[in-house]
Amino acid sequence: MSNGTQRALEDPLSATDVTGNRKPARTGGRAGKRLAIVEGARAVFGREGYSRTSIEAIAAEACVSTRTIYNHFESKEHLFSEVVRISAGQVAEAFVETAERQVGGVDPRADLIALGEAFVSHRTRFPEHFAMIRQIKAEAQHFPAAVIDAWQQAGPSRVQRELGRRLRALAEAGALRLDDPARAARHFIALVSAEITIRPYNAPAPSAAEVLESVTSGVDAFLHGYARRTDG
Repeated sequence: MSNGTQRALEDPLSATDVTGNRKPARTGGRAGKRLAIVEGARAVFGREGYSRTSIEAIAAEACVSTRTIYNHFESKEHLFSEVVRISAGQVAEAFVETAERQVGGVDPRADLIALGEAFVSHRTRFPEHFAMIRQIKAEAQHFPAAVIDAWQQAGPSRVQRELGRRLRALAEAGALRLDDPARAARHFIALVSAEITIRPYNAPAPSAAEVLESVTSGVDAFLHGYARRTDG
């Protein structure tokens, strides 16, 4: 079995396209049913939230029976936990892959802008995932701690670790001065995403030019605090 096939079976949402939108399952049998359920559940949880979502609505979205869902997942909570973990892992993996492609290691400011764009652009690249995350934040008090922890470890924490690793590398190369890469990563995230996250709820998705402008502004603010100063 190839790595790609294995990943698809373990991580059903790896079958999404490059924009993060769902595409039809290409596998049949049990694996194909599971993929349809997970994709359908992500869409419905993102629209309706956890509390308002029913197994019947997920079954209709996935074009399967409720019995089929229970053959794969023991409860709505189990299904939700798996969807969140898998989807968050997919987004984090896409961020890491984008960083590998776009960070050149020559110009620190350009590398930081590339990292900021990769972080912010995933909000529009994976709309169903971030719709679901908004619902999680609204209903967080209703979820077991294990569900929240699984989401954090699969997605946000992994992205923060990757950012911290890259910021530490820039510090070791002499471009930044920082004592705590993890804290610097949190500051970086706040600065590059601030103008995007405070947009009105019903505002249209930002254009590529708007993302670049807001990220660049955030990077410059970050460098004001973290860039290594030269004497004279």
